[in-house]
Amino acid sequence: MGTASTTRPEAQAEIAELLRQWREVMAAARPRWSATDLTFTQLRALSVIGRRKAVRVSDLAEELAVGLAAASSLVDRMVQRQFITRHSDPDDRRIVLLELSSRGRGLLERLERGRMEQFGKLIERMTPAEREALATTLRAFVRLGAEYGAHKEPSGLVTIRRRERC
Repeated sequence: MGTASTTRPEAQAEIAELLRQWREVMAAARPRWSATDLTFTQLRALSVIGRRKAVRVSDLAEELAVGLAAASSLVDRMVQRQFITRHSDPDDRRIVLLELSSRGRGLLERLERGRMEQFGKLIERMTPAEREALATTLRAFVRLGAEYGAHKEPSGLVTIRRRERC
């Protein structure tokens, strides 16, 4: 498999430009989430918690690639603003679990509806061949994302490594 270092320089430049343009398209959705008065990291935390039934603060910290103290502070603010709730694990009362509150769930649902509307409008304007190419590309990203994962090294550098198989 080719990596960025083995890709032709002109292909690297094209990909870099496409990614820049993609960020601009994504920024068009920013007014929706910026209107929430939450930081990007807080929204990521809601998303992480929303993907699971319950999350430990340490797992949230790992997922967000932040320290435990930073995650705890973030959780305190999110609980205070009633986006998440905290409760003890019934099997081990020393463990604190986080869940989305109804307010947090509602916010994520509104953001997802807005995102789907925005992308739906763009996808409707694509040709059938462009839609198929997009679907093929997304399937490849999903497959590779399942096979490889980002890991934050102690130095702070993020590396992509093949996931260990059980």
